[in-house]
Amino acid sequence: MIISKNEKIARLAYLFGLLGLLGLFMGIGSSVIIEHMQHGDKYSLLQFSISELGTYNRSSSALLINGGLFFGSLSLTMSALFGLQINRTITGRLFWLALIVTFLALAATGLFPLNVYHLHIRAVSIFIYFGLISALLGLVNGVIMRQAQYMLPLVFAGLMAVIHGAILTWPYWGGSLGENPFSEGLLFQAIVSQSPKPQTWWLSILFWLSIITTWLWVLSICRCYFLPQGQSKADKPKV
Repeated sequence: MIISKNEKIARLAYLFGLLGLLGLFMGIGSSVIIEHMQHGDKYSLLQFSISELGTYNRSSSALLINGGLFFGSLSLTMSALFGLQINRTITGRLFWLALIVTFLALAATGLFPLNVYHLHIRAVSIFIYFGLISALLGLVNGVIMRQAQYMLPLVFAGLMAVIHGAILTWPYWGGSLGENPFSEGLLFQAIVSQSPKPQTWWLSILFWLSIITTWLWVLSICRCYFLPQGQSKADKPKV
């Protein structure tokens, strides 16, 4: 059997995607388990953000989660770069480019933890904005593809758009953060750390949901776009 160049690239994209997902799962999962084992009821995902879990001098598992975010997201970036190479549609290429920026921003959240405050805030803000952009482009691209097999990525793209939209509109429906929450960076500061801690901190919950949904979305993309039954159709523009 002769394997085409696109099929080889799709296999690399699939492998890098799975490697990145494994890195994220192991880094974040092990950190959450360690934190609960050490602090028990004092640590709750309803109150504490993923950024606080990766803060050095505050979390003993910071190195694990930051390493998982950094190396896992870099692997996902490589997967998206390969996906960009095999796509031939304008919307598809814009989608992969937005994903590349999204994953690079997520990698930066691990490279620059909350200890490096301003860089971390900037990385989180880029991840939120481009996560929304890539989700919207994913919706457009899925609709254009008009294939039943792309339904699952379409569903997760819609969920991503809702979650990131909820985060960005939180000052208007969840609570006041000041007169200029965006220009002053107050929204993204509240996402990564809030004091005093409310019993249930919705911005932290939404950010956790964003990370989980991103993981599931990428898994569905790898399965539907890069396996042989999907990638052979993904590079053909619709007429």
